[in-house]
Amino acid sequence: MAACAHNRLSNMAPYDRPADTAFGGRDDRRVTVIVVNHGTTDDLPRCVAAFDAQDLGADELEIVVVDNATPGAGPTLDGLVARAWKHRVRVVANATNRGYAGAINDVLAGDTAPVVVFSNVDVDPAPDAVRRCRAVLDDQPTCGSVQPLLVGVGTPAHIDSTGHVLTRARVVANRDEGRSAQEFTRPAGDVFGVSGAFAVHRRRMLDDVAWRGCGSAAGQILTEDLFAFFEDVELDWRARRRGWTAWFAPDAVVGHERGGRGARRPAIVEELNWANRLLVMATCDDRGDIRRHGVSVGVTTMLSAVVLGVRHPMVLARAIIRYRRGRAGANLRRRELDERARCSAASVLDEWAVDLRWRAWLATALRARWRAGATTRQRRRPRR
Repeated sequence: MAACAHNRLSNMAPYDRPADTAFGGRDDRRVTVIVVNHGTTDDLPRCVAAFDAQDLGADELEIVVVDNATPGAGPTLDGLVARAWKHRVRVVANATNRGYAGAINDVLAGDTAPVVVFSNVDVDPAPDAVRRCRAVLDDQPTCGSVQPLLVGVGTPAHIDSTGHVLTRARVVANRDEGRSAQEFTRPAGDVFGVSGAFAVHRRRMLDDVAWRGCGSAAGQILTEDLFAFFEDVELDWRARRRGWTAWFAPDAVVGHERGGRGARRPAIVEELNWANRLLVMATCDDRGDIRRHGVSVGVTTMLSAVVLGVRHPMVLARAIIRYRRGRAGANLRRRELDERARCSAASVLDEWAVDLRWRAWLATALRARWRAGATTRQRRRPRR
């Protein structure tokens, strides 16, 4: 497989090229927003209202709320259905928790909108945020995903994310997280990937990267074995290997609650984060590059395990079991990705992997996992 030059797709057969225009046709401007909820419905009315306030035509945007078996959610969901909205609002109430990946896939299976927004419930997009992100897809035929400027809720305001950063230690960070919003100046440009808290995707890209085989994963766009957390990173990586780009749009501003209330890491989040990082590496990574950076990869993995084990030994045990059970599926997905990839795993790493800022990572990792004990006991819902 040839290395993939940045933003160059001239070696593709015509059938394999990304869309020559942003949408299936210039008259098809539809956007579907998928809001995934689990744990509480407190934020749902406000979130839906913010999407309903988007400056798009009534026939251009549909909002689909998927509730993953939240106890007592019925009255709030019924209220959403009964309320008069500018845009169409549809509610899906799952009897079981399908996870973030399963909820998204269920909606995509019956939807044909050319642009899709994946969203957590704890976001507050500016009225022009979706339109500005859609404009990027309109202007850049090879762009598959758009990252808005995510701003944390709180005083003083600070940046939550301007996109994903992949490090050689295989720690994936939110770029610019914690920087002052008042002093922030970063131009639009390419990023490795986009945060699943609020991501705007081209549907054609999503269909292009969907798993074709891989046993039970066949037809899935987000990998349901991951359930939640790191499924967005895996999508970043698969899209890059298929030749798609991602773009940061600083003029599209979205508030995100995670930055305002601090780390919330219940036990299941700790379990998923630890196991899914390794499963995504098993699917998308270059084994030779892992060996070259084995010390840094090993240190971050073992330190995370030690800290998690001290705080929650049973959670670490479950995370290891989850990883071992998921490894066979990850190997199947790796083989398909290698066969279908337009860009080698090594070329993606050469272009996008950067050195880990160890001091900042250690401080963040230790602080977040120390807080996990309190938040787990309080049973707060997970945040991205």
